[in-house]
Amino acid sequence: MRDPFTRPFCEESDLGLALPESDHAVSVCLPRWEHVIGYEEGNEEVLETFESGYPRFVPHPFVTELFLAAQEEFARDDEAAIVFPSLAAAWRAAEYVKQRAEVSCRLESYGWEGLTVLLFPGEAFGTAWKYWQHSGEIVSSRLAESALTDAPLDEATGRAGAEAIEILRERIAALHEGVSPEDVFLFSSGMGAIAAVHRILTEDAEAPTLQVEFPYLDSFKIQEQFGSGVVDFSVTASGGIEEVRGWLEKERTAAGLFTEIPSNPLLRTADLSGLDAMLRDREIPLVLDDTVATPVLVEPFRFADVVTSSLTKAFSGVGDVAAGAVILRRDGVRCDFLRERLPDAEAAAPLFARDAIVLERNSRHFEERMRAMDEIAEAVLPVFREHPKVKTLWHPSEVCRGFYDQVRRDEVGYGSLFSIELEGGEAAARGFYDRLRVSKGPSLGTNFTLACPYTLMAHYRELDWAEERGAAKNLIRVSIGLEDPEDLEDRFLEALGGLE
Repeated sequence: MRDPFTRPFCEESDLGLALPESDHAVSVCLPRWEHVIGYEEGNEEVLETFESGYPRFVPHPFVTELFLAAQEEFARDDEAAIVFPSLAAAWRAAEYVKQRAEVSCRLESYGWEGLTVLLFPGEAFGTAWKYWQHSGEIVSSRLAESALTDAPLDEATGRAGAEAIEILRERIAALHEGVSPEDVFLFSSGMGAIAAVHRILTEDAEAPTLQVEFPYLDSFKIQEQFGSGVVDFSVTASGGIEEVRGWLEKERTAAGLFTEIPSNPLLRTADLSGLDAMLRDREIPLVLDDTVATPVLVEPFRFADVVTSSLTKAFSGVGDVAAGAVILRRDGVRCDFLRERLPDAEAAAPLFARDAIVLERNSRHFEERMRAMDEIAEAVLPVFREHPKVKTLWHPSEVCRGFYDQVRRDEVGYGSLFSIELEGGEAAARGFYDRLRVSKGPSLGTNFTLACPYTLMAHYRELDWAEERGAAKNLIRVSIGLEDPEDLEDRFLEALGGLE
């Protein structure tokens, strides 16, 4: 198996390779700037090389095969098929497609576990795929593989999966003070976790949710397209305090407030202390996503009522399994209401037993890895702070530091994710990215360093919208791994030196 520490996935010949080298990789190598553009433009010469991709955006080969098997068995003329992990998820997808594409849909049981087939006119595939992407209620590659081979869980695997899930609940709970395993709910993706919380909070609410600071792409899309809509405070001058206060004085309430610690990719943090004081009196839940910082570096429950996290990222580290978690504060606002309903949401997009086994193994040294990556990032960041070609550096140590310090744990730094914009616009960004000798593709938190032109990949069809909110078109995001810091320094300086 290729070692990404000694042979990073960065050569032109690596285009489309699974990243890491695994049958269940959750990223794909895009080694050149032009490959990123080609992917976004749907260039077949780029797409046909893909061995994998981020699973909510690019169907894994096993998942594609499952869709085709379902289509062959159940579809009528001109119908397409997408398989969801449960009847509830497929039902919600059908409603989404019917409302937006104005077509009829059908549901069929796939006949394996709870898998359910959504059937719809072929021209509506893009709409149906958007539900898969936004909701995170996905069939994992291991679940698809098991269904295709009709390999039901034997007693030993079923027992191992159940044990792994309980260990994961305990492991995650132990990272948070005052949290028990019963407060932890596991999903098939991080977005599935966020969508579940949003759906429950808005199911009977007329008020919208509030978004503070520039969010991860689909965290915003969920709020925008579902429930009662969203009020966009993704650009704030006060950490959200003045903006949210103005809204509440006018409208009085909201279904919930969503933000990230820190935000992805701008690494900003809201004024969580001030927001908490304002929201708690009005019984509005504060929902924080801690995927980037992780509970190793921050204590989100100093202020949060609900924490969501993508376990696909640093918690796993390996990059070969997708999962997500919702963690509830024992005395949090509306947490009793959420605690009653989350088991049903969890059952609609559950963490598959074989994925749980892998995730439990991957996460055994999570805390040690996260602390090490934090220290390595601190060692290499001076390269970007001091280099004349770096126009902007986004990192919690540089932006909104005081707000981040409200939740930062003692004796740790500011995390291993940062973003840069270079002097010289697209030409400079392209030159740096193409020369950089680290693995290149979507995702973050892997044990090996990973880079991508984030704004191009996440907001290609809305670059002006993103730039208005601070995300430069040529922004490059870097997730530091466990490589030797001096080696990483040399690689970064080499790529920057090529711009002189």
